[in-house]
Amino acid sequence: MKATRLALLFSFLCPLLVFAGKVRTLSTNSQEMPVITMMTGRSTVLRFSSPPKKVIIGNQNYFSIEFIDSDVTIQPLANTTSNMFVYGDGYTYGFILKVGHSEFYDDLIFVKNKVPSFALLPGTKRSVNIKSSIKDLKFEILPKRKLQLTVLGSAFKWSEKVKSFYADIFIMIRTIKPIPTQDVKIQILSGSEDLATIKAVFEKDELLPTIKNRVRVFANVNISQSVKIKTQINQKEEVFDLKWKK
Repeated sequence: MKATRLALLFSFLCPLLVFAGKVRTLSTNSQEMPVITMMTGRSTVLRFSSPPKKVIIGNQNYFSIEFIDSDVTIQPLANTTSNMFVYGDGYTYGFILKVGHSEFYDDLIFVKNKVPSFALLPGTKRSVNIKSSIKDLKFEILPKRKLQLTVLGSAFKWSEKVKSFYADIFIMIRTIKPIPTQDVKIQILSGSEDLATIKAVFEKDELLPTIKNRVRVFANVNISQSVKIKTQINQKEEVFDLKWKK
């Protein structure tokens, strides 16, 4: 009788043990690609400090993604592995999504920013409340005549979270149809050197005709450099000179 009761108790507890999701805090930054363990039939929630703007996932056909305030809810549709990038105000994170049958999958992850070690001076302690006195680098983009394209911008600002300057630039196209952003490439160049620290983030999935389309670019720039902005849209390249302001 006692053995029977133990068997019944084990059979009751077994499903709870098999599907034991984890709740954890994950400290990361733009230089790392931590692993998120997932399981089919279960959703995993990533909770960020502020609402994400955009999520790019490699095998997008194998995942269902929803946004709820500062949460990104991911449900895998098959056993697979993919990378994922999350873009928000002042942060960009990359993750490796691994889907399998592990009983220790991630249920809820609180994502926190971590200052990369290379960004700290020797003997400097990590701090989440670093106040930056780095000034904005103001500029103008010199226009080019007789183009079906206009590029505008005003300043690079410093982001302490990603340890990089960033700027919002605006692209106006004079076309009949929208252009998917997957067919658009933006580079910040000094000579032949690409200064980008993080891939450009588009506000929308398409560039719409005759309006200002916002793109956020991240680059290690300084006013002693001669900087150009290179656009490639549908394989057509244009280069715009950037002029620093005092």
